[in-house]
Amino acid sequence: MICDFTLTDNAPGLTIISMSKKKERKKMKKILALLLVAVLAFTIITACATSDDSPDSAPTPTPTNTPPPDTPPPTVEPNDPILEENGLEIVDGNFRFIETRKIVASFWDRAHDRQVMSESHWVEWVAEQMLEIHNIEVEWAQFRRWPDGEDMVTRIAANDPLDVAFDFGFDRIQPLADMGAIHDLTPLLAQYGSLLPNMYDLLGIDLIVRNRNPNPPHNMWAIANRQTADTRINTFVREDWLKALDIAPPTTLQEFEDMLFAFRDNAELLLGANAAQMIPYQPSSDLGWTADPVFTSFIPDDISEREWFIFGFDDRRFTMPGVKEGFRVLNNWYNEGLLFNDFALYDDQDPIFDDNLKLGFVGAFSGNWDFPFREDRGIIFGLKEEVGPDANFIVVTPFQNNAGNVVMHMPQATDRQIIIPATALDPLAALMYIDFMSRPTTIAYLSFGVEGINHTRSDDGIYQMIGADDIEDDAMIIVSVRNFDLNLMVGANGVFTGDPALDVRQRASALPGIPRAEVEAAINAQENHKRIMRNVNVGNIEAQGLYGSGLSSIRDEVLALSVTASVADFDSVWDAGMVNYLSSGGKQIIEERDAAWERTFGNVDHMPD
Repeated sequence: MICDFTLTDNAPGLTIISMSKKKERKKMKKILALLLVAVLAFTIITACATSDDSPDSAPTPTPTNTPPPDTPPPTVEPNDPILEENGLEIVDGNFRFIETRKIVASFWDRAHDRQVMSESHWVEWVAEQMLEIHNIEVEWAQFRRWPDGEDMVTRIAANDPLDVAFDFGFDRIQPLADMGAIHDLTPLLAQYGSLLPNMYDLLGIDLIVRNRNPNPPHNMWAIANRQTADTRINTFVREDWLKALDIAPPTTLQEFEDMLFAFRDNAELLLGANAAQMIPYQPSSDLGWTADPVFTSFIPDDISEREWFIFGFDDRRFTMPGVKEGFRVLNNWYNEGLLFNDFALYDDQDPIFDDNLKLGFVGAFSGNWDFPFREDRGIIFGLKEEVGPDANFIVVTPFQNNAGNVVMHMPQATDRQIIIPATALDPLAALMYIDFMSRPTTIAYLSFGVEGINHTRSDDGIYQMIGADDIEDDAMIIVSVRNFDLNLMVGANGVFTGDPALDVRQRASALPGIPRAEVEAAINAQENHKRIMRNVNVGNIEAQGLYGSGLSSIRDEVLALSVTASVADFDSVWDAGMVNYLSSGGKQIIEERDAAWERTFGNVDHMPD
């Protein structure tokens, strides 16, 4: 049954949630900034799209009356007219422009202390390969990893040259599409698909058309990349603390809670002089991510596809049935002193989050499935250096739902959405960049680097990664896992060597300095409990484009206020916050998604098989 959200003009907490004046000003500045970017984007892009005076102005976005691509495109032979029509020739089996083209492509930069990504070997290599193979010069748009999406929108709004960009989800992409700021990919793929064999081979038709509107005019604003493994969030606990207290790894919520109390009550034994620093469980200000396994276990086991679609627009599961009770547990833990007291002040990218883990103050936490193993975070290595060789985090799966099942709701087979902004005057060249980044050889090289510098190979072909500390040339360091910040067409999870059999063996061996058995345990925790809901495509949800991006800050504030409220005030704070969230656009999104579902599938709980 679909939940019925009803709002009234005098609903309590409709416009105000208790917050400081400072937070109010911060929130208002963020909203004004978003509105400014939106207005600026509309003004500039509309002007550029309609002006015929300047040869450098962005074109009117491509028309959408071309039939959508439903099947793999045909193979292009050497005498195919499409080559001459687009100024191409075939050289060594590759499509190459006869005259040099130019594009601007984007990547993320994590501001590594030993490397500026724009000066790395990896971007230089991609640029060299693109020029040699396709005769395309690549310039770069460097976006901060956080907040990458805002940087992208700002650049597009300023009409700065940009041919290929990407983001997670559609909260920012759909508004850009509505303003004519990005190309419709349906006619582009219908026209040029036969020149993109690597992209079609990597993604397959299902992913190629994943984002296509099923209704006329069948527009498609983004290409979905490929997620190569089903992994998301794990929960980790201190193995050495469990042993010190003679506690078995928890297998239920109650056992997990009992473990947290045991950590709190034995702080002097576990931390000695640092007992006051004890943090039984450490979330961050991004509660929707770093406490996910706790509260998502309260989602009913039999939730329907309809409910999942209607309430699943928030990527932190905020409006899902049952989630409130999960946050009630976190509220109780906070009031019992089981949570990091200052979690609301720091996100999981703040140094204090990592420092608490490395210094040995934290008994348990939840995060990316391989978070403590990642070299760029250095959690395990720092912990062992600060505390001792026996200090360690292991994976546990104690959070059962109402049916007694541990369920980890995984994303579908993609994690990033790739767009071609309207400033791309040569969309074919942009698509050929995407095709180059889809080549198995490109993906493998960017993922694992150069043998002897970035990795060695075992007798069975496994890439054994070399740690950054042992790489002398700063430009050769691979900053993000498998060069995720540049490696456009594959997701952050899993590996892609080009050899499916090797991929299976490689996943547990790709993290330098971590025993294979520990990585396998983290992978198995995901594999054994994953649940992936089917993709639902009902066309554009206008309300989500209008309100989606602005709701995340409201949600995060509601969650922080609810968890830190007194136990007696939890319900009133949560309910008032939810009313605020819904009245700020959440209700419109839910209602539009519900109507779109019924229009597409009828009054049913599940899609047809």
